[in-house]
Amino acid sequence: MELNITGNQVNIGAKLNKHIEENLRSSVKKYFADTISVSISFSKEGEQVKTEIVVHAKKGLIVNGTGLGGDPYSAFDDANDHIAIRLRKHKNIISNHKGKSSAYDLANYSVISSEEVKEETEGEFTPITIAELSADIPLCSVSEAVMFMDLADANALLFRNSSHGEHNMVYRRKDGNIGWVDPKEVKK
Repeated sequence: MELNITGNQVNIGAKLNKHIEENLRSSVKKYFADTISVSISFSKEGEQVKTEIVVHAKKGLIVNGTGLGGDPYSAFDDANDHIAIRLRKHKNIISNHKGKSSAYDLANYSVISSEEVKEETEGEFTPITIAELSADIPLCSVSEAVMFMDLADANALLFRNSSHGEHNMVYRRKDGNIGWVDPKEVKK
C-alpha cells in the first residue's frame, strides 16, 4: 500500500507518522488487504486541524473521510473512524450481493465531488471549471448508487439504472435528503 502524507501548516513528525501507519494499516487492511494507495492531508481550519483521507481500496473504489480535532492526532483518529465505517459497510454489501446480481458490478466507477466555487468578476458571478475528468459510469440500482455516493462522501453520482439501462443521477439535497433524477424522453 502506497502511503502519502502531507501537511499544510501542520508539522508531520515521526511520532505522528508512526501513529498514522499503525492505525491506518489496521483499519484499512482489515477490510481490503490489497489496498492500492492512501493519501492523507492535514490542514489548519482556524484553531482546529482538519484531516482528509482518500483510500484507493481497489480498482474503481475510492473512499473519502474527513475529521476535525484540536490536534493532528485526534483529527486523524476521527477521519480514520469514518474510513473504517465506510469500508466495513462496503465490504458487508459486497459479501451480501456476491453472486446475486450481475448488475452489481464494482469493477469500474468514479465519483467526482466538488464544492460550489464562484468567482466575482465585474459584478457577475461566473462558475470556475474545477476539473474535467473521464469516468466509468456504474450499472447499478438506485439504492446501490446512493451507497456509492455515501462511500465516496460525494454530493452527486451519475449511474446507469439496472432496471432500464438509462442514465440517472442521485444527489444530496441542501436539506440532507437524497434526490433522484430519472429523465424521460420528451415526445414532440
